[in-house]
Amino acid sequence: MSLVTLKEVMEPKDEAFAVGAFSTYDLSSALGIVEGAEAVNLPVIAMMGAPVLNVPGNEKVAETLISLAKMSSVPVVVHLDHAKDFATCMKAIKLGFSSVMIDGSTLSLEENIAVTNKVTEAAKAVGVSVEAELGALAGIEDGEEVKAQKMTNPEHMKTFLEATDVDGLAVSIGNAHGLYKGEPNLNFELLEKLNDLSDVPLIMHGGTGLTQEQFAKGIQLGIKKINIGTEIKKTTIETFIETHGKNESAWDMIGIPKACREAISKVVADKLKFYRSGWKELV
Repeated sequence: MSLVTLKEVMEPKDEAFAVGAFSTYDLSSALGIVEGAEAVNLPVIAMMGAPVLNVPGNEKVAETLISLAKMSSVPVVVHLDHAKDFATCMKAIKLGFSSVMIDGSTLSLEENIAVTNKVTEAAKAVGVSVEAELGALAGIEDGEEVKAQKMTNPEHMKTFLEATDVDGLAVSIGNAHGLYKGEPNLNFELLEKLNDLSDVPLIMHGGTGLTQEQFAKGIQLGIKKINIGTEIKKTTIETFIETHGKNESAWDMIGIPKACREAISKVVADKLKFYRSGWKELV
């Protein structure tokens, strides 16, 4: 077991389960994600957002994450999340990422197809998986804000998939990045229609704040990858504050990162188990 592609962990498409994808920011989050997956012996997707990767110095975090994946006892996908351009995708591929997302969701359908094909041609030549997005999610993701939501159009999806060769497609059905304001309202009728039309696995972004019942329904209707970002950040900061507050004079740079890593590991382990099979108890 080691570094694997996104395509590998989402197969077969017709089997009902999902794999958790978790945002990575530093060594503690990288270790927590991999250790959480190893604790339950399940595959995991460790993501790094394009804005995070493009911060000077974070290439070293990415290289460390890739090394952890290669040494892991379970399959680990190292995935670039929400790249808006070809150059960032190529940067990730050269670093050793096994999967990249090219997000052309704010472009016209024709422009989205064109940039997706450019990335796919280069990625597939070196065995790297590609995720694309159709429709747009509102909210804030790693500092980037999208104000207007645009649900995925089934006709556009049919055209997009006929014209591209992606391994997974992120869809918009009412899900959003960041913390939801009020109760999330997901259009499962649309999801069912999209899954019937799609020959590739469907992907749900904006997983933080959804209910277990919503996750279960989504997996039942074809979701194969669920992104969790804000919950990783929230868990880290809350654990940091709580642990530091217990002994503020210690300035504990050993115990605090360890506590954050363990808290992330538990979140990851619990979600991986639920997405794999625990969801079945709710449908």
